Amino acid sequence: MLELEGGRAGRIWRDGDSVTRPAGAWTPTVHRFLRHLHDAGFSAAPMPLALEGGQEIVTYVEGRVCEDLADPATGSLAMLASAGALLRRFHDAARGFLESDGEEQRWMLPPQEPCEIVCHGDFAPFNVATVGEAAVGIIDFDASHPAPAVWDLAYAVYRWAPLSDPTHDGVAFGTEEQLRRARLFCDAYGADENDRRQLPDMIVRRLRALLDFMHARANAGDATFVEDINVGDSDIYIRDLDYIRQRSDRLISVLID
Repeated sequence: MLELEGGRAGRIWRDGDSVTRPAGAWTPTVHRFLRHLHDAGFSAAPMPLALEGGQEIVTYVEGRVCEDLADPATGSLAMLASAGALLRRFHDAARGFLESDGEEQRWMLPPQEPCEIVCHGDFAPFNVATVGEAAVGIIDFDASHPAPAVWDLAYAVYRWAPLSDPTHDGVAFGTEEQLRRARLFCDAYGADENDRRQLPDMIVRRLRALLDFMHARANAGDATFVEDINVGDSDIYIRDLDYIRQRSDRLISVLID
């Protein structure tokens, strides 16, 4: 078995065409959702294989995962457009699950009204498998939860543009290029004008929810989130909230011009 790199060292393993990962109380619901995606013709997500002893086994999604947008392929405009189009295809396939599932649903993250579809919840470069400059698959559905589609779009734009203060370490693009990339992502996704006008406020709302979740998990003794807060991840999100609020009008102007 091969250990896969990621946020949970020593807990995610590949064995041929399958991946074994820690399961949670939400995993049975997520597995039903993944089957729904495949039934809808969306093959760019893992297929659930089994739940065994606190572990889930899913199919391996081929492709390279890289979260560094300074990487020539990951940060390219072709990749950006491909990721936006992939998110749209995922959302189209996700529709109907909430109405057709018929079983008790449990999610790691709280649903957000209006519960339009099941969102991925963490559509960031580190959860997208790529080949060349094309986004070909989505992994890690633990954060999936019901919400409006624009909730998922908002977080994706935040991560892929990225709409993050350029003074942070590792931010690859300045403000004007970030805004241009946000527009290109929304164009590739096919966002309508209403989605685009909502986007700045929705990004702020999404980041606030992320901060609330991080601190709740840390206060409950989750060592991963305690470490994330200690190394300053929550401080970055707090500064990005101000960064986005200050550029809200400019972002809307770029998105709908």
